[in-house]
Amino acid sequence: MTSVIDRSIMINKKKVKNRILMPPLVCFNWGNEEGFETVDRAEHYALRAKGGTGLMVVEATAISREGRITDTGIGLWRDEHIPQFERMAHACHQEDSVVIVQLVHAGMKAVGTPVYSSSAVEVENKQCLELSLEHIERIKAEFIEAALRAQKAGLDGVEIHGAHGYLLSQFTSKQVNARNDQYGGSLDNRLRLSLEIVEGVRKATGDDFIICYRFGVNDPTLEEDKYFAKKLEALGVDILNVSAGIGANSKNLVPPEDYPYSFITYMGTEIFKQVDIPVACVFGIKEPKQAEYLLENEMIDMVAVGKGLLADPNWTNKAIKGEGVNICYNCAPWCKYGKDGKTCPWYGK
Repeated sequence: MTSVIDRSIMINKKKVKNRILMPPLVCFNWGNEEGFETVDRAEHYALRAKGGTGLMVVEATAISREGRITDTGIGLWRDEHIPQFERMAHACHQEDSVVIVQLVHAGMKAVGTPVYSSSAVEVENKQCLELSLEHIERIKAEFIEAALRAQKAGLDGVEIHGAHGYLLSQFTSKQVNARNDQYGGSLDNRLRLSLEIVEGVRKATGDDFIICYRFGVNDPTLEEDKYFAKKLEALGVDILNVSAGIGANSKNLVPPEDYPYSFITYMGTEIFKQVDIPVACVFGIKEPKQAEYLLENEMIDMVAVGKGLLADPNWTNKAIKGEGVNICYNCAPWCKYGKDGKTCPWYGK
């Protein structure tokens, strides 16, 4: 009997061989201040592609020096960054995996000074400045230019990071966005920047390039999230990868008592009901039986397996064959794999 995980799915015009997605897990120490890798990402992603994973999302990649999450993260703000992504694309394609890269501006969570956001706010004793309209236009251009570099590198698409409290999340969330111009106030205004970036990337890269949106559950009502998801679909987003946002811990976003997984996973299954494009859910999916439950019950299109794929690069092939997988220990305070790829307790086992 064929595993439900092993069913292919079309994303834009690309056939993804199964329903497992590797989410953009940042290896924070694997780069330098200029956005270049210091540990081979091609090998890192190729191992998971060889292990059967259908869709690879390369970790959060900065669109500018200003927008870096960390000073040792990789970037796509210069043409000189393209070759490292060419190697990743080639390595994953050799294993018949589709591969895209997540593009991010961290906003008030960025390293260095000054930092910018939708509105002026103090963050960890650091003053965050409100973006001017001119600065917003520059950031839109930087997203588009980074997407074009990803396309030139041979990647199949990009994921625009609109979750986890980074810049686009800071615009969509009324908990942070206190602007009184066209980018603040009403829901449509708060969504404007994300939608303009999606529209610009689609126009620049053409119809065949995959656009994924990392969708953060940012606001206190599910109705706003449903509205946003439909707007993204209408603009040509090909897949939604649903995760947490600034307002994700709202008491209004509580799954039913009998729901077996996290509220973040639950929100992915709720967004799945609203759109006709593929939707992926994430968070705490470590065992194949969890992914199978979600897929067999038609609650989602794809399942993102994060730390499980760090603990076991062959997670997907094992899941398809019905074999046991390495179960992530969820090391505290941080994932040990991210240190150097070799400190994980499962490394080499």
